[in-house]
Amino acid sequence: MSESNPLQRPYWIELLHTQVREVQGKYRTRIIEAGAGPALILLHGTGGHAENYALNIAELARHFRVIAMDFLWHGKSQTEGYDAQIIPVLVDQVLDVMDQLGLATAFVEGQSLGGWVAMQLALRHPERVDALVLTTTMGYTPDAGAIEGYVEPDWASNLPSSLEVLRDPSFDNVRTRMARILANPQRLTDEAVMVRQALYCQPELAAVQMQFIAEYLAGPTIRQHLVTDALARQIRQPTLVYWGERNRTPPALGEHIARQVHNGTFHCAADTGHWAQFESAAEHNEVVTTFLQAHLPKDKTVMTRTVLNPIGRWEILAWEQRFDDGRIELPMGEHLQGFIQYTEGGHMACMIARAERAPFESGGQWNASDSEKAGAYSSMLAYGGRYAVNDDVITHWVDISLFPNWVGGAQKRRFEVNADGTLTLSARLEEGTPQARSARLVWRRVSV
Repeated sequence: MSESNPLQRPYWIELLHTQVREVQGKYRTRIIEAGAGPALILLHGTGGHAENYALNIAELARHFRVIAMDFLWHGKSQTEGYDAQIIPVLVDQVLDVMDQLGLATAFVEGQSLGGWVAMQLALRHPERVDALVLTTTMGYTPDAGAIEGYVEPDWASNLPSSLEVLRDPSFDNVRTRMARILANPQRLTDEAVMVRQALYCQPELAAVQMQFIAEYLAGPTIRQHLVTDALARQIRQPTLVYWGERNRTPPALGEHIARQVHNGTFHCAADTGHWAQFESAAEHNEVVTTFLQAHLPKDKTVMTRTVLNPIGRWEILAWEQRFDDGRIELPMGEHLQGFIQYTEGGHMACMIARAERAPFESGGQWNASDSEKAGAYSSMLAYGGRYAVNDDVITHWVDISLFPNWVGGAQKRRFEVNADGTLTLSARLEEGTPQARSARLVWRRVSV
């Protein structure tokens, strides 16, 4: 064993001071955790597991509270509940882990598949992500002609060999499968192969991985969740795109992604392939640490159940909805008015309307024209009921609503209290439909 080659340092010397445990919430998730400070969640690639970051966790934990997790249907996390949509479920799993660990926000790094999940997490739940690191990310489709000479690789060509290693997880088969993601296969340690082999020898994991990899490499369902240039332009968090010079998708794609997001930075590691966090571990750890330390959250304070006091009246300042297909809508326009009121007795009421609503020109309150009634409905939202605060979530149990479908249900809103005293409420709506979107409403307290 060569002491001069950091890639030969055994995993469990690297991970001696970490904690390995299961988190049970909506899902059963295995995590490797270490360090203190701002939270940093590490998301691995296809067929991988938390040990993909074995050469990064301890070093990053000198500065951050690091949580490396096994995705669903990977590693030692749960194998049941496979869903061919894949990406929305994995996004939900990350949120579940954050909720169980009491993390209102976190830095998120995703490699390959993990980068795809990280981007969708930032798009669907921007209030939970402080900054992104996208390491040789998958799941991105640039506009036609946007990158000169770029042709997406034929990922389906990998399917036969990927299925074969799950049917026969011999050492040689696993090594062959892993070697193709490095620029120099000699850097792949026997230990890294044996850890992956031990996991693939679990029959339940191998079975669900066959379903997973078939969809991931060649299925149509997962591609509904590809990130386009239009969607990338909605990512406003500081974003480091970390690439390998010899990655199968070229550095030009990484540079392009960094240009599309609002606040992007690009770094390319020389003589490095797809498994960049492993193959250029020391460089990766230094670059990622420097980037994240430059973007520590300073402009907001996330409040929890013990300090949030919602009681009083809050006036609406802004309301926007960001659809998963890239659309942005202002339901009540740029100029709106309204309030949300919380009482000490646990009751709430909310009314929001366009600032200028057209008066009825024919008939009275009940016998105006249908078009005027429709205009009145579409220019106002009103509902009321009871409420409760739990950590960073306010739940509204609806007793009465202008939109009758809400009656008897629960409307959950994540909140953050910003440095200027304003309150942001956000939610995911109509998940799993063409109208799936993230709603964000900003309020200012006017009375207690």
